[in-house]
Amino acid sequence: MCADAALYRLAGVLLALVVATSAAAMDPAIEVTVPDAAVSVGDRVPVRVQARGGEDWLWGDLTVQVSGSDQWAVGDGPRPVEGSSPPAWTVTLVPLALGNVELPKLAVSVRPPDGEPRAVTAGETIAVEVASVLPPGEDVAPAPLRDPLGVHGLPWEWLVPILIVLIPALAVQHWWLRRRSRQPAGVEGEDLPPLEQLANLTRELDSRIGQIPPELVCDRIAGGFRRYLERRTGDPALEMTSFELRVLARARRWPDGVQRSIQRVMGVADGVRFGRGKVPDSELRQALGLALDGARELEDHLAPAADEESLEAAS
Repeated sequence: MCADAALYRLAGVLLALVVATSAAAMDPAIEVTVPDAAVSVGDRVPVRVQARGGEDWLWGDLTVQVSGSDQWAVGDGPRPVEGSSPPAWTVTLVPLALGNVELPKLAVSVRPPDGEPRAVTAGETIAVEVASVLPPGEDVAPAPLRDPLGVHGLPWEWLVPILIVLIPALAVQHWWLRRRSRQPAGVEGEDLPPLEQLANLTRELDSRIGQIPPELVCDRIAGGFRRYLERRTGDPALEMTSFELRVLARARRWPDGVQRSIQRVMGVADGVRFGRGKVPDSELRQALGLALDGARELEDHLAPAADEESLEAAS
């Protein structure tokens, strides 16, 4: 009996290893989940997208193709789910049509360690039954448009209050633009090498964590990292979104460490600045270190090309 029990346990362990190995070797895919609750036109429908398979692959951002669609609009997101492994995203969709309405196309870019990036979409079509907000069989005509009470034509009685607010605002804007145009061009430390300028910024921010708001730390490190990339490579990184930066890194074939640094640093910064997320001081310091480590790795990657150009110019 003891020998049989030991054999059963061994068989169970082997089976678990086989299942785990198969799961790790799965091709990358995404699963889309929508709530089962009834949905009406204009409701906010939370959708969760979960990545599957693609072990050690580099996942990008979720995109929702609603451009030109009269059936769906994006209410919020897409946003990555912090701490999820494999990654997951949430997006809020708003239905604009009635009946059995198919979800818009959801796609996530993913890149293998030694291959080209590709888009992964849901394997099956998912539809949501959308009902009208009106009672069944009720035909309601829209109310005719009317002028505001007591107003016919141009509301002259509103003109003076509007001008009282508008004129000072325009004057303040004009003063600000003139003051800004007189300021010297460039940024403090612009005469330093790009890596040294970024290192000075990370040291300054690290010493001020806990003294200034996290939003300011994230805003400055995101801008400083973009400024370093633009000065070092010549690409317009300051004008790019976080997603465009990651696409640029993949297109330029920068090392995986650089790509992961960009993804992590910009993910933390965007989550705090736009998602109002709360992060501990340790995570802010980790983001500062990742930005500097990614810059150093990019320097090592670009150094051979710079040395070859110098040799060709000298010859």
